[in-house]
Amino acid sequence: MKNRLFRITRGFVITIAILLAFGWGFSQYAETLSDERQNDVLIKAIPFVAVFVSVILGFVCLIVVVAVALEGKVPQRSYRPIEGIIIAGILLGVVGLFQGWKLFAYEVGFLLLLGSLMAFMVWSHLTPMPTRQSRRLPPLSQQAHIIGLILGVVVWAVIAFVTISDAKPHEPYGFGQTLWDFKDDTEKAQIKDDAESDYRTAKIPLLILVGLVPASLVYLGAREVAATQDKHVPGIGVSLS
Repeated sequence: MKNRLFRITRGFVITIAILLAFGWGFSQYAETLSDERQNDVLIKAIPFVAVFVSVILGFVCLIVVVAVALEGKVPQRSYRPIEGIIIAGILLGVVGLFQGWKLFAYEVGFLLLLGSLMAFMVWSHLTPMPTRQSRRLPPLSQQAHIIGLILGVVVWAVIAFVTISDAKPHEPYGFGQTLWDFKDDTEKAQIKDDAESDYRTAKIPLLILVGLVPASLVYLGAREVAATQDKHVPGIGVSLS
C-alpha cells in the first residue's frame, strides 16, 4: 500500500513540477519579447494555464491518494454521516450564496460551497467498507466517542476563534479611507454602531454555525480512527491506519 501511494504521489509531483517549471521558464522568456508581443493573449495565457493545470492535478492527486488509502476501510456508520454533513455544507453554501440580505453571508456561503463541493468530489470517489462487513464491527467505545468529541470541539473552537477575530469590524468599516475621512463624527459613530451590531447579531452566529461543519467531520473521523487503535476485529483485519 505504501509503495503504491508513493508511486502515485511521485508521478503527480513530477508532472506538477515540470508544468510549474515550464510556466516559470516561459514567463521569463516572455519578458525578453517586445511590449506588443508580451500583450498577446497566448503569451499571457500559457503561464496561467500551466499553474491552473498544476492546481487541478494537485487536487486529482488528493482524490486518488484518499481513494487508494481508504478504499474499503471506512465503515458505513461513518461514511454515510460524513457524506450527509458534506451535502449539508453544500446546501448551507447555496443558501448563503443566493440570499439577498447580507454580503458577508454571501462571502461565507461561497467559501463553504466551494469547500464542500471539493470535499464531496474527494469523498464520492472513496469506496466504503461493504455493508455486511460494516455490520460485523463492534459498537464504538465510549473512549472513541470522547476522543472524537474532544478533537471536534477543539477544531470548532479554533475555526470559530480565527474566523470571528478576522471578521471583527474596524475602520473604515467597508468605506474607502478618503470617503471615511470626509464623514462627520455623528455619521462615523452611527456606522460604527451598525457594524458592531451586525457583527454580534449576524456574523458571530453564522461563523459559529459554519464551524460546526468541519468540526462534525473531524468528530466522525477521529472516533473511527480511535476505534482502530484497539485490537483488530477477528475475521476482518482492516484498519484506517
